[in-house]
Amino acid sequence: MKAVIFREHGGADKLEYTELPDPEISADEVLVRVKACALNHLDIWMREAAGFPIEIPHILGNDIAGEVAAIGSAS
Repeated sequence: MKAVIFREHGGADKLEYTELPDPEISADEVLVRVKACALNHLDIWMREAAGFPIEIPHILGNDIAGEVAAIGSAS
């Protein structure tokens, strides 16, 4: 999948457009094939390390629209 990530906190120069492996889902999750994604201030604050605990590298995008691609086995 294609994604915009950052591997360290900082400015917009830390953003990286990259290819990542498709995510694996667990039994109680769904996989959404993203068709549109918006970035908002939460993405900026996380990139700038404004006190949000996140794993690095981090994939940007909190507001998404798409279609269900897979459903976990517990559904």
